[in-house]
Amino acid sequence: VEVQRSDLVAEHVGQTGPKTRKMIEQARGGVLFVDEAYRLVKSADGKDFGPEAIEEIMQDMTTGDPLVIMAGYRDDMRKFLDANAGLARRFPITIDFPNYTTEELAAIFELKLHTAGFRLAPGVTSREVAEALSKHTT
Repeated sequence: VEVQRSDLVAEHVGQTGPKTRKMIEQARGGVLFVDEAYRLVKSADGKDFGPEAIEEIMQDMTTGDPLVIMAGYRDDMRKFLDANAGLARRFPITIDFPNYTTEELAAIFELKLHTAGFRLAPGVTSREVAEALSKHTT
């Protein structure tokens, strides 16, 4: 089950725990994948229920069911793990995936095209695809 902040955090006191619990239960026997997990850390003004979602998830992490994967950008995830004393201990393994180069993305794009039964237009090269990706993406 893939979730993000809006799937876990509610707007009013007392609603985040049950909302998060529902997602945990849906993921039983599988994986709870929390994308952009760092967005659950308390906001600067302190009026935030994200930490409640973190606490709810941490209650189930000792059982291993569901398997919990927290994902996000490297620097943001470091801050996330530092935000709660129990988090770093519960996530002793972190995996940093380097960004793809535009050449690698062009190769993936071509592979997907071929798999779907398509091909680049005549005269269009992988290098041109990589250059277009470099020019039009961040």
